Amino acid sequence: MKTESVSNAAYPRAGLPFVLLLIGFAGPFLTFFLAVSGINYNYKIAGLVGVAAVYLIFCIWSYDYAPSEEVRIENTEPDEIGKMTEEIRGKLLALEEANQYFGTSLKPADMFRLVSNRVRDICPFTACVLFILDETKTKLNLMCAEGRNAERLQGLEIAVDGGLAGMAVASGTVELEADLALEKISLPAEALVGFCSGAAIPLLHDGEVFGVYQLYSDINLNRGVEQTKLLEAIGERIAPLFRSSMAFEQSISSALTDIPTGLPNERAFFMVLENQLAESMRYSEERPLTVLTIDIKGFGEVNTKLGHQTGDRILEFAGARIKEQLRKMDFLARTVNDEFAVILPTASEKTAAEIVNRIEAVFAKTPFAFSENEDVKIRLNFGEATFWKDGDTAQQLIRHARLRKQQAKSEEPVGVLWFPKEYVN
Repeated sequence: MKTESVSNAAYPRAGLPFVLLLIGFAGPFLTFFLAVSGINYNYKIAGLVGVAAVYLIFCIWSYDYAPSEEVRIENTEPDEIGKMTEEIRGKLLALEEANQYFGTSLKPADMFRLVSNRVRDICPFTACVLFILDETKTKLNLMCAEGRNAERLQGLEIAVDGGLAGMAVASGTVELEADLALEKISLPAEALVGFCSGAAIPLLHDGEVFGVYQLYSDINLNRGVEQTKLLEAIGERIAPLFRSSMAFEQSISSALTDIPTGLPNERAFFMVLENQLAESMRYSEERPLTVLTIDIKGFGEVNTKLGHQTGDRILEFAGARIKEQLRKMDFLARTVNDEFAVILPTASEKTAAEIVNRIEAVFAKTPFAFSENEDVKIRLNFGEATFWKDGDTAQQLIRHARLRKQQAKSEEPVGVLWFPKEYVN
């Protein structure tokens, strides 16, 4: 690099501004003195022309002495730091553009993968995690993890004042730790194997921290000012991305959730049922499928007498008790009024009957307490439909299940006529 030549060309001597100032004051005074003096007119003209000429020559000389910015830039060779800065700026800009294109269309897990891929290009890491502050603001829940030990980091939950992430929440600024001393207190030892240092980047919205994006490295991270500023710049750009993705997931959840019970609603039920039917069609008789419809006996009368608030509590109670008796793979939703619908993948009629018996048994021994001194046992009506036997579409299965449920309600079911599948279809 041409360090010395650049320095001489770029910075004029300290006395030059004072010389220019003196000439600037002296010129007008000398001109005024010549104008009011009693010397010959021709000498006055010659003197004024001489003053102007001297001033012009000095201006030209000072201009050549202090070259313009363009000349200095042409004489300066770009250094490697300058190149790296421009490269990083481009990658930070790519993060900003990601918010425009993906901010409202990706769930947090997908956004985490996108962000991590781009952050890795800016600040290489061995592993990264995303902590989200819970509603009580007392805990940090690990939402996503990627890289080394990701499976060991999954499902972590730490106190809001614990670890490096807790420091970032408390300070609202980037926190770096070379020896991971704080992390070793808050996190399991096996989760930190292979890590030498870490950095916690707070994610802010309206000045408040809602999460922490944390990086782990197998080398010591630079704790300098430039590294901190780089991580702060990353945090400013990824915080809106995660905030938007969380809002997007919340909007989807709200659209598919029944408010009183917190269960999936009818729309979600049919979406899942269509997918399960596709799997059953693909594997034919090797993958049975049964649908249940359940409602509460006398619910309309109870809802009228005790009020809608109590009715909502009964629905919530019933949904929770039903869900407890289902398998992990089963899907429960509240569809219309007091009706619940259940999808039982891989369940034959025999398996479905066993599940119904379990549900009836738990309601028989678990009453609903609608006041401190009064409770009541809830009874249910059931209807079921099996794939292929009762239909091969979502609408056919749910119609059959509801028809059987109505039959169970009737005290005199002899009036109900059952038709073979081909007539129903």
